[in-house]
Amino acid sequence: MKKIYLILLILPFCFSAQKFIKIEDKTFNWGGKVGVNAALPIVKSLTIDNQEMEDIRLQYKVGYQAAVFARVNIDRFYIQPSLAWQYTEGDIRFNIQTENSLPDGTNTQMPIGKNRITYKSATLEVPVMIGYYLVKEGPYALSMMFGPNIKYNYKTRYSTDMTDRPREFEDDNTPFGISIAAGLGVSIWRLFLDFSYEFGLNEVASDFREIGTEANQKGTLNIEKRTNIMSFSLGFLF
Repeated sequence: MKKIYLILLILPFCFSAQKFIKIEDKTFNWGGKVGVNAALPIVKSLTIDNQEMEDIRLQYKVGYQAAVFARVNIDRFYIQPSLAWQYTEGDIRFNIQTENSLPDGTNTQMPIGKNRITYKSATLEVPVMIGYYLVKEGPYALSMMFGPNIKYNYKTRYSTDMTDRPREFEDDNTPFGISIAAGLGVSIWRLFLDFSYEFGLNEVASDFREIGTEANQKGTLNIEKRTNIMSFSLGFLF
């Protein structure tokens, strides 16, 4: 008898849970997501104090991102505009040729450990993704996405400890950029996991000024690069 009472007590919760996880097709959804990224920008050139660096190598650090979005569903397709914030960080390593530094006239290179610039960048973005559901069965779905991303770099800083004192540079004179993004999304019920790759369509050429100098003159640091980012995010669809 106790077992029957227990079953009768659990049954309403089972029906409520089944109704709760049921996915109904809607014309319009909205949601949010947070995640991490790894930025490895493609650096074409890097110049410090009018001296061009050589053998440039990138080392990423984990960055962060967050976004809110709307989704318009059209059968198995959807259009998803978003408003996103993204923070990226990493190191640029390189070699410096020192001319005629030895008595025999040969060149030497500074130790690699000291030849490093750390970059930190915060951006506001408006990606517009067009998606297609490869699988859409019950609460499970697999989709692919593709679309442009308009970026505004509102804060970009570079710093280095190559010299006796730390140096920091700021002020990006090319704040806007556009990139193309592609990704895959896996969802169970209303939870989803996205993986995306983003590549810059325009080359960003930036002049920075050194913070804390009297001259406050641009051109101390110059860099030409393209966006190159991989990201993972976890979100919820309402």
